[in-house]
Amino acid sequence: MDVMRPPSKDSLDMPQQSLRPRASGITLWRPEIVLAETMTPGAWRPRVLIAEPALRPEAVKAQIEATGSALGSLAEARRILTSRAAASEARAMEVDSDRERVAAMIEAYRVKTALDDILRGTLRQVTALMEERGLR
Repeated sequence: MDVMRPPSKDSLDMPQQSLRPRASGITLWRPEIVLAETMTPGAWRPRVLIAEPALRPEAVKAQIEATGSALGSLAEARRILTSRAAASEARAMEVDSDRERVAAMIEAYRVKTALDDILRGTLRQVTALMEERGLR
């Protein structure tokens, strides 16, 4: 039976020779800290403050004018397209031949396409205004 013996004193003593780790070939980076002799402060800049609309009425006025312009152009386009659609419908009711009826229907489709283009353009304008205000 093998009994556990306490470690001998010789095994815990410091070695007779100094231990040196093997060279790994890696050189550690040792930066040199360089301090400036004179420090000059930068140019003074005013602090940037985000203002509420009450503090920047010019921007709000420009946004209101742009919105009014977009809505005004939409209302004008609505008036023009409504008159074109009414004329196309009246023309379709008064025609005698199939050829004229088809021409009236083609005009109605052109009015519908023009309406789609106007709505798409107005949506782009309104989306740009909303993004400018941070609402989208």
